[in-house]
Amino acid sequence: MISKPEIAIKEATTDQIVDRLVLDMLQRFYTHGVNVEIDQKIQLAWQTLRGVEFLPRTVTPTYLRGFPGQGKTTSYRVAAQAVAELIGLQFVMNPGDDFVPTGEELLFVVQELSGQVSAVDFGGIPNVQQFRTQSGIEQPFMTKVANKRLAALQYASASVLLLDDFSNASANIQNVALSILTENRFQGLNLGNTLVGATGNLGTSDGTHVSATSNAIVTRVANFLVSDTVEHWVTRTCQEFSDEVGDGGIAGFLTRYPDLFHMPKRSRDGVPYPCPRSWTLFVPKLREILFSHRQLKAQNPQTPFPFDELEFEAAGFLGLEVANKLASYYLSFMQSSDPLAQELVENGEWSESSRESFKKQYARGYAAISQQFGYQFMTAVADYVAKAFLADLPEKQHWQKIAKALAEGLYGERIDHALICYGANYFALRIILLARAMDIDTQEIGELDDKGRPNLNESFVLLLAQTMADMPTANELLESGENGRSVRLMDETFCQIVSNFKGYGL
Repeated sequence: MISKPEIAIKEATTDQIVDRLVLDMLQRFYTHGVNVEIDQKIQLAWQTLRGVEFLPRTVTPTYLRGFPGQGKTTSYRVAAQAVAELIGLQFVMNPGDDFVPTGEELLFVVQELSGQVSAVDFGGIPNVQQFRTQSGIEQPFMTKVANKRLAALQYASASVLLLDDFSNASANIQNVALSILTENRFQGLNLGNTLVGATGNLGTSDGTHVSATSNAIVTRVANFLVSDTVEHWVTRTCQEFSDEVGDGGIAGFLTRYPDLFHMPKRSRDGVPYPCPRSWTLFVPKLREILFSHRQLKAQNPQTPFPFDELEFEAAGFLGLEVANKLASYYLSFMQSSDPLAQELVENGEWSESSRESFKKQYARGYAAISQQFGYQFMTAVADYVAKAFLADLPEKQHWQKIAKALAEGLYGERIDHALICYGANYFALRIILLARAMDIDTQEIGELDDKGRPNLNESFVLLLAQTMADMPTANELLESGENGRSVRLMDETFCQIVSNFKGYGL
């Protein structure tokens, strides 16, 4: 669970910050007629996002603060990528020395300030030049040669310069960086059409070494305390790992155990602990371990689950406290819920033995271990069903059978409503992103909205809803819905979760 630091700054989640930064970037990149094409795209994007006409305004820099690994830098990057897509520019991040701006890109440059103490390192190499006065006198003066990334900003169509770990820099460097934030200039270098922002840690509240942040800084920027959320992290992770292996089912683990998403250490003891950043770094290793196990299991069904390897790797990224619990979760996942889900999707219905096994292990979800099993099972069903639907394209010969399996998984037995909602959302998110990864036309599947939420195609939702309507549990009426009317369980826990379509009432 995220401990709230004792600091009087407005708290915001990463998705709130991304939305705010997108608007600031559109405002900052507006050229007031210099580039008519870009301005028109910005006006159209604004109308789409806000539903109103674009009104130009000045942009105050945003200073994001918070625990390490909470998505401060990621928020800037995600927002810049979204804006690049909105206005049709190529997104280029931290280009190499051979990069030459063409004026058709959105350039994203992260200037790392952590530990910076020398103005020469940050500000550039001193360079003596001269100019001729009206009387013909040659007057020498001193400038600095900026690094190439900073020099390239003014030549891109739009740019973002992020002063990362601002609070970790010395007071001298902070003063230099402050002029960049407020003036959009650097050592005489015009940064062009650039949005400048900053991030910083908290110091004693999060176990980092920081310099004091002066009132001269905080009164010139918009200050927010950033914390990532499991929901937003899961969406980003599923988008990043959208192939057949996917996120490795980590969404189910963190949804079941949200307190393990971030466990900050206040002491500077250097012990690894779980936070959004460490989870992100761990996922590729998790995917490798699970992928290898499935391959070996296919060759030899007696292959044991690599518990020790998973625990070992998890400890290196997430700490000892989480490692054993995670490895135990995946051991039971692969030995119990995953085989049940696979059998259900392959057959399209429960066998009597599988149904009894499910009932025994879920046990109405009363115990903590039963809830864990429920999240494991929902994760596996959603993943297998998504793959089965896409594998059956374009003929769709078995779609009805696959839809029946999904209906049985969600409503075949009495399951906690929150679990059904999780399974519905994970299925919709997984099938859309997997279709993209497989270069399948997603028009008949669905798309993600601008918040990264799944919105399945109307006809696809109708197919699924018609199948679910045959399940007695799915048709149970809840006490009230919109406008005080009763709604079916399937409407509230599936249809409204996976789609904005409201015409599925049967």
